[in-house]
Amino acid sequence: MIVLQDPTGEFTVLIDAPVHAVFEHCLDPHGMYVGDPMMKVVEATLTPDGVGTGALLKAKTPVFTETVAIEYTEVVPDERIVFKGDAVMVWFGLGRGISIATHVLTWTFHPEDGGTRLDLAVDVQNPPTWQRFFDRLLDKSSQKMFNGRLARIKAATEEQATAAS
Repeated sequence: MIVLQDPTGEFTVLIDAPVHAVFEHCLDPHGMYVGDPMMKVVEATLTPDGVGTGALLKAKTPVFTETVAIEYTEVVPDERIVFKGDAVMVWFGLGRGISIATHVLTWTFHPEDGGTRLDLAVDVQNPPTWQRFFDRLLDKSSQKMFNGRLARIKAATEEQATAAS
């Protein structure tokens, strides 16, 4: 018997930049997805305090396209950003979209050694069985995707911090 667990994960990166700079970079969805090879921000609406900030993301793979609507649901300055993402996948040849489970991403910013420790917790809420199976198959790919996203945020914010000093 195969037991399929809900795909969740925790990821961490240390960044040689102040917490405030990293936080400000991530307040804009363009900053969260800077340089992402797959997911592109095609539309974004920013709010003054961050809560309610939203974006439409699009990705195209060899077998499907994915559209993700994200909304920042909690913002605590220099401490935490929480957003939820609702995605629709369209498999080539099917022509209709399939909604997948809501993903909640919690980004936590901690001062550490003169820089920032950025933690990312991913929670996939109530995925259907087919998605759990699919996510299980792509587990290493998802880990690579989230670690890559953190690495790109690190590179962008460290470059900004170096340019500012």
